[in-house]
Amino acid sequence: MAGNRIMAVLTGDIVDSSRLRSVDSEPVSELIENVGKWIKESFQTAIHARIDIFRGDSWQLVVRDPSIAVRVGLYFRALLRASYGIDSRVSIGFGEVDFLPLENISTGTGQAFTLSGQGLEECLKPTRMNLRFPPLERNLDGQGLNTIVRLIDLQARAWTPGQSQAVAGALIDLTQVEIAASWQPEPISQQAISQHLEKAGWIQIKDALDYLEKVLPAMLVS
Repeated sequence: MAGNRIMAVLTGDIVDSSRLRSVDSEPVSELIENVGKWIKESFQTAIHARIDIFRGDSWQLVVRDPSIAVRVGLYFRALLRASYGIDSRVSIGFGEVDFLPLENISTGTGQAFTLSGQGLEECLKPTRMNLRFPPLERNLDGQGLNTIVRLIDLQARAWTPGQSQAVAGALIDLTQVEIAASWQPEPISQQAISQHLEKAGWIQIKDALDYLEKVLPAMLVS
């Protein structure tokens, strides 16, 4: 598949994966694959194909709707933290895609792939999430959006497993009652969900995501 449509490519790797390989009962790649399936189920056609895993602890995902790319990346991290107690760096590259295979998407080519890969190389400690834009968007607007994402990342790095699970539900627009009813390993109260979300900074994160999802489409077509 080829084309010049603007998409978002998410490239990431697991934080401290070498340590995890020696203590975890499941290979890191299986944990990533599980989360990739949950993301596909939650976002459906907005996600192109299945997550691609390489080098054991690295992954790549293509989001057809670039406006929700930050939400998807944050959801990926929230699921990892809630289910497995681990985290991932995430670099989001925006741009045209020249070749987009149905399988093994890491073999895809185009601006979005290049920018995403470059962004991951530059995503050094303590930052775990960043954005990379085409040349025309590498201006104050792009820098401003990157600053917002880094502030979201600062909050996300402090999430507990419970906060992560609550935020994961909120990111896919579940109500607090729905999150409480589907809570793992067993349902909890709506009041407990409210407390988790408040401590996770969800109100501020939601405002930031709403802003990003409003301005990204206009910026990427300008």
